[in-house]
Amino acid sequence: MLSKIADLIVEVPTAGGLSSRCAEYLYEQNGEPDIIISEEKYHPEHYPNLSYEDSCYLESGWQFYGNLLRYNGLMLHSSAVELDGKAYLFSGPCGMGKSTHTRLWQSVFGEAAQVFNDDKPALRRIDGKWYAYGTPWCGKDGINQNKKVPLAGICFLKRGEENKIRRLEPKEALPLMMSQTIHKFKKQENLDLLLNNVNYLLKEIPIFELQNRPVEEAARLSHDTMLEASKEVFR
Repeated sequence: MLSKIADLIVEVPTAGGLSSRCAEYLYEQNGEPDIIISEEKYHPEHYPNLSYEDSCYLESGWQFYGNLLRYNGLMLHSSAVELDGKAYLFSGPCGMGKSTHTRLWQSVFGEAAQVFNDDKPALRRIDGKWYAYGTPWCGKDGINQNKKVPLAGICFLKRGEENKIRRLEPKEALPLMMSQTIHKFKKQENLDLLLNNVNYLLKEIPIFELQNRPVEEAARLSHDTMLEASKEVFR
């Protein structure tokens, strides 16, 4: 089954319910795949507490995002929201409120704010510019859209008693970024590719840390701050 994901032609096995997950991404033209996801390389035995379908979902995602490194890309565990043609990503450990925060953006900005991947958006650097993509690997709620959006900023979330945001230096953002992407590889070349891609990302995209309470004020603060900083990206 050929799909078009993150502007790449991807051969995806139909096993494990992936046909329905990839329905919005089907590629109906002829073409050689850029990435081949192999069912033979799945390891369902690594997931004894998951269904076969869920293990296929995870294994196919790891293969896609591992291969994405070769195309100036990476995955960031985050919730991605589009507003006014720009993508804003909110990341952090599980339970830190990523989805809650993007829902607050929707509460504040209405239908203009669209969550296009709620778990694992793909990021790619193309012709010196960064884009965020919806993908079929999008978390338990299945929230995703097949779209490509210019990346405006990334924000790492922390819980707090008040709402405060600050911009991070690349050296501060690096460990946060690495903790929320795939970084354990058997091959050193994959780690080298990841570090090279992350290096460009940290230099070219504004990165923030938001200490927040789950209230609309926090959404307005993150939006206003990241929008102002995005002028550096879109000048």
